[in-house]
Amino acid sequence: MRTAFQYRRKTLRAALRGRVEGALPALEVAGIDPGLRPATLSELEYVRLANALVSYVRYIGKMLWPQDLAVLYPHPGRALALWQIAGAGLLICLISFLVIRAGRRLPYLAVGWLWYLGTLVPVIGLVQVGAQAMADRFTYIPLIGLFIITAWGVGDATATWGHRRVFMPTAIALVLIALMLCTHRQIEKWRDSITLFEHNLSVTSNNHLIHNNLGVALLERSEIQKAAQQFSEALRIEPHSVKAHTNLGVTLVRMGYLDRGIDHYYKALRLQPDNSEIHYNLGNALAQQGKVEEAMSHLYRALEIEPNHAKAHNNLGAILARQGKLKDAIAHFEKALKISPDFLQARNNLQTALAPGASAGQEFDSPL
Repeated sequence: MRTAFQYRRKTLRAALRGRVEGALPALEVAGIDPGLRPATLSELEYVRLANALVSYVRYIGKMLWPQDLAVLYPHPGRALALWQIAGAGLLICLISFLVIRAGRRLPYLAVGWLWYLGTLVPVIGLVQVGAQAMADRFTYIPLIGLFIITAWGVGDATATWGHRRVFMPTAIALVLIALMLCTHRQIEKWRDSITLFEHNLSVTSNNHLIHNNLGVALLERSEIQKAAQQFSEALRIEPHSVKAHTNLGVTLVRMGYLDRGIDHYYKALRLQPDNSEIHYNLGNALAQQGKVEEAMSHLYRALEIEPNHAKAHNNLGAILARQGKLKDAIAHFEKALKISPDFLQARNNLQTALAPGASAGQEFDSPL
């Protein structure tokens, strides 16, 4: 992609002036200097601009033929082919040239097209927020521009038709029926989380976030083996996914593979050392292995990061109570209940610890 632009001499400002003038302020807001030559743009800026160009065209395609809709379209990064980027850029320039040229005769063309281009700028990816390449929800306002072109354009195109009064209501009714059928089919994909995420995976590729989300949904249904497969696939696509490492660790521990689960917790911690939930899960797993001191250090660390972690307070209290340190244990049980008054295990543990004759040998509950 970089090589293709090495010999361009125009700056972005010069290339866009007189064509899509409204894009210049948007580039400045995005932190991209319009005075740059394409050859001097950073690789990250190229990736963002390339995805923005292709997304502009894909949104139009989704409007005309709403098929393969997804909750999350993964960002392609550097995977976009040069022909896609160049083709999208040329198409946008061509449409812009034609609508501006016809602006005096058919002003709604320029109004609608510039509305579409301009209102998409904040969410087109020049400033990347999230992992998505695009999102259907971003087009609710921008597509009004294309609907303006459609409404006025159809009116002009059929102005001289002799049977317009019959044709137009019939055509509109057919379009609405078709859209209703499409909507019904799409709603079926939203029946539950598993159906939704499985559909998402069927219409996108290399979507590690959705593999992870599907794994979470399967884990909630206690389909542990299938959940592990989804988390493993997420890590195949994105080996540095903290969530996938953590969730796979949780799943493996539930399956009884403590060593493998703990290994994934440590990998997650190397990527995100200050994550209280990882420390909490790792502490629980180490406690199950009988490594009490290591378990306590991670539970203490979880509470340093998130002092209001009720489960960490309860589990640390349970370990302390088993060691005979009832005073310290009671303090943690009370903190857990202060944070979460309906926490049944913490309440039972507190009652056990406060009972006359309480000792280290008694059973204390912890959701390990």
